[in-house]
Amino acid sequence: MKTIISIFITLFIIGCGGSRQPEPVSYPSWFLNPPANDGSSLYGTGEGRDIDSAKASALNSVAASLSITVSSQFKKNESSQSFNGNENAYHSALNTVKAEVKAIEFSDYKIIQNQVVGSKALVLVEVSRFKLFTAQKEKLERFSQELKTEQNNINRQSSLKKAYLYEQNRDKTQRLTSLALLIKSINSDFDTAPYFQQTADIKQAQSDAIDDAKVSITAEPDAEVFVAVLKEGLNKAGVKIVTRGANTSIHLKNSFQTDEIYGFKIAKATLSIFTQDSSHKNIATKMITLSGKSRYDYDKAKASASQGLGKKIEAEGIYSVLGID
Repeated sequence: MKTIISIFITLFIIGCGGSRQPEPVSYPSWFLNPPANDGSSLYGTGEGRDIDSAKASALNSVAASLSITVSSQFKKNESSQSFNGNENAYHSALNTVKAEVKAIEFSDYKIIQNQVVGSKALVLVEVSRFKLFTAQKEKLERFSQELKTEQNNINRQSSLKKAYLYEQNRDKTQRLTSLALLIKSINSDFDTAPYFQQTADIKQAQSDAIDDAKVSITAEPDAEVFVAVLKEGLNKAGVKIVTRGANTSIHLKNSFQTDEIYGFKIAKATLSIFTQDSSHKNIATKMITLSGKSRYDYDKAKASASQGLGKKIEAEGIYSVLGID
């Protein structure tokens, strides 16, 4: 019995001796207190399983510090009132600013400190403000010129297509502002005014294009059931429907096939939409098949088919339904 107790005590002592706590990891001062960004350089620290992943983390921290500055500048220069109180549009634009910062590719940087601590690699990177500013400004200039070229091409289109193309360019227009603000966050002396003015000019042209688009709609007898739905879709896009003075005409043709299945009245439509400019030149042609049903009569089944057109407009957009692209 004494022998067993002695063995147990010996094992207990050995066990206690072998359960030493790991030594606490000591991070270097340059990692805990990295240099502050100054007029010539941006700094970032990062950690990872190896030097490459730590470097990527450090560059992400540089981008994060820029993102805070850019977002602050955006909120100062833009307000929700600039988006007619549309909070979704405001936050979408703010997210565009943040995404532009996140997309920066830091091709010119230096690793000025690196160290392995435990199982982690730590690095401190330095990014030259001047080199980053130069690269981003060249990118902005190229994009600004691209928008000018696109605007010249858009202005040669017919009224309704011009409205469509400007609508498609909304995100690009916001990106111009985002790039300008990003560059100002790198160099506070950068003059954003010319790019803000270009953005304002494009937005005004977008508004003018919508105001200028005036559409008339005609339909053959079997297609008249679709007129109201089409008008609603155009009105939601800000396009005016007129009976006189139109610069765009839309004509609807349709043939219904009717059937009865399991007590339901079925109406299958083959709808053709023809869109022309003021000189009767064809802008777009679209053929759509739709189906409606009713327990009562074929008129209600046809009305159900027109509701299907409304759902298609909601899902794809009025311009897609018209075949304008």
